[in-house]
Amino acid sequence: MNAIVSGQASLFSGDAPVRPTLRPYQERGVAEILACLERGIDPLYALPTAGGKTTIFTAVTEVVGAQGWEVWILVHRRELLKQASDRLLSMGISHGLIAPGAPLTNDPVQVASIDTIGARLEQLRDRLARVRLAIIDEAHHVVASKWQRVLEAMRRARRLGVTATAFRYDGKGLGEHFSQAIEGPAVAELIRDGYLAPPAIFAPPAKIDLSKVKKRGGDYVAADLAKAVDTDELTLPAVRHYARICGGVPAVVFCAGVEHARHVAKQFQAGGWDAASIDGEMTVAERDRAIRQLATGRLSVLTSCDIISEGTDLPVVGAAILLRPTESTGLYLQQVGRVLRTHPGKDKAIIIDQVGNVAKHGMPDERRVWSLTGGLKGLERAVTATRRCRYCHFVCAKGPDRCPNCSRAYPKPPVAAVPEVALAVMPGIAGLSAERIAAMKYKDILPLAKTEEDLQRVAAIKGYKRGWVKRILEERAAATAYGNMQRRYA
Repeated sequence: MNAIVSGQASLFSGDAPVRPTLRPYQERGVAEILACLERGIDPLYALPTAGGKTTIFTAVTEVVGAQGWEVWILVHRRELLKQASDRLLSMGISHGLIAPGAPLTNDPVQVASIDTIGARLEQLRDRLARVRLAIIDEAHHVVASKWQRVLEAMRRARRLGVTATAFRYDGKGLGEHFSQAIEGPAVAELIRDGYLAPPAIFAPPAKIDLSKVKKRGGDYVAADLAKAVDTDELTLPAVRHYARICGGVPAVVFCAGVEHARHVAKQFQAGGWDAASIDGEMTVAERDRAIRQLATGRLSVLTSCDIISEGTDLPVVGAAILLRPTESTGLYLQQVGRVLRTHPGKDKAIIIDQVGNVAKHGMPDERRVWSLTGGLKGLERAVTATRRCRYCHFVCAKGPDRCPNCSRAYPKPPVAAVPEVALAVMPGIAGLSAERIAAMKYKDILPLAKTEEDLQRVAAIKGYKRGWVKRILEERAAATAYGNMQRRYA
């Protein structure tokens, strides 16, 4: 038996994984990736959460490993380490682990914690120089300096990045790290073909005030956010809505901090539900035990801040409750993606949004614009606006005249300023069509309109009054002048 099986037993436990059968789109993805590698191209492969990225890159590993390539799979979370190791085992690929508590092996395939490599960089430098393929899981993190230090040491290696969210909320592109984008099927296609569960979203009105919450790096400051959302006015309705909409369905609650997660779990317990919270202060065994209890039905609700996100596979979970507002579309998609996995008896994935994330970022099954170049900030929100039923609070993309959930009629919208026939021939902006711009919200359009010509096109598409373009240009000029003055006297 190879070294990894005995080495892994001290880190992970569970049933032996079964070899996966590649789906048609996964076979295409493997072929496209291998074609890039053969031509000396470093690809970035994008596939939605729960689409099976791990299966794809382990299949690539099997092919190139058979050609004598040394392959290292780089991850940043323990859950991703286990996930990759399990999938390699299922395919009979001998490998080692580079992680705390794991002995170093000579296997040509390694699954490595980026933090552990960073701590042992000098010790591993000769091994890193021999690597032929570096696979970066959750590759949107690759811009961080700790990743760059490790990748620079792999000077011979081709790169394969995989991610569900190829855009970052700071707007940084990934083109400096990968040379070709490969896009797998979108969420809507995977739902259509039965590979993901369709989302059923409810967004009951909630009392939340974020006016005093500061932002850093494009998203809310964690400590400020936790104070703003850790309130009975937000949590108690969440407990009631869970009971009304999907009581008893295994649910995960995404919270803004450790204490927030603990308080929310107590409120669910007070409401009569078996609930627990997990966080990084618990031992690995304690966290794994709680996750297993949710999977087996011992728990109905599990609350967490960051533990249940990238790399956590819980197909049995049927509901996600969003209590953490975010400006990051990527984080939002990672969260809702946790419940989209299919499971026997699960006909839909219920999402209860108490904090307006769906209204801000759009439906989970929208196709989002991205590329390897920079300047993407805001484009990921170039999606159809949503509509909420005033009676049952069901949310869907704008379009139908009646609520798909309760069949009540929506209020009639005002007559569009610009007819659809005219929109079809009007120029758009930022690579988006006029029809798409017309469906977007004002606050999401404005950052994309960089020039006066862009603003004039927006005004024509949205039917804004004469003088709007001039007013926006004056506001921008004033803001620029004020910024210059601040720097001059700083």
